[in-house]
Amino acid sequence: MIQNNRYKNEVVDRERIDREIQLARQIQETFLPSKVPQPKGWDVAIRWRTAREVGGDFYDIFVTKNRNLGMSIADVADKGMPAALYMTVTRTLIRSTSQAIKSPAKVLERVNELLFMDTQNGMFVTGIFAILDPVTGILKYANAGHNLPLLYRQSSKDIETLPKGGIALGVVKNATYEEYEIRLEPGDSLLMYTDGVTEAFSVSGEQFSVTRLKTAMLEADGQAAKKILDNLEESIDQFRKGEPPSDDLTMVALRRKK
Repeated sequence: MIQNNRYKNEVVDRERIDREIQLARQIQETFLPSKVPQPKGWDVAIRWRTAREVGGDFYDIFVTKNRNLGMSIADVADKGMPAALYMTVTRTLIRSTSQAIKSPAKVLERVNELLFMDTQNGMFVTGIFAILDPVTGILKYANAGHNLPLLYRQSSKDIETLPKGGIALGVVKNATYEEYEIRLEPGDSLLMYTDGVTEAFSVSGEQFSVTRLKTAMLEADGQAAKKILDNLEESIDQFRKGEPPSDDLTMVALRRKK
């Protein structure tokens, strides 16, 4: 009788935890845009896959007050529920701060300040925040310890690795970030991604790597943003050959139409 009651209690507890996790995922998904803005002359696509029911990766794409395109991608240095909660806080801070501050570097500096004040248990987040002027093709961005974006140039059919960024958000007080500016020409494509892409493992334990990512991007040869991500995702899945994901995977592709 005692064992039966204990078993029933364990079942109830597991069911409660499962319901809470499902609710957490639903809440997390509400913080991610269901529809991605598509400025005239541009093509934008995303991929977001979690290794668990809830994840620490996030992306955000939105139209700013002056009709530019704000874009962020980030990766919390943890998994599961804590990472999901930290993710929602960071995403909200970036979006809200960017309404008052126009410089991507200054946005990250302010977000870092707010996260550092409240961060506990050593959590931090790497991320990129960028602002695109869809008329001129000029993209300004700052990088807080995140994977370096890749830029496909249609004219040369080559890939440029964008410059290194600063320290992750929430690590040190008064962190500063350098702001970079690039111009995307017709046919050019930009890829931002999290380390779940390059650190995807094969059955033998080999990583997908930046080299394979560049190769897969070159093979896409300036196709539509969605097609680029389809090709990259297929390459990663073929490489893994059924191996379960070890980390969340997020990609954002931006392409200037010809």
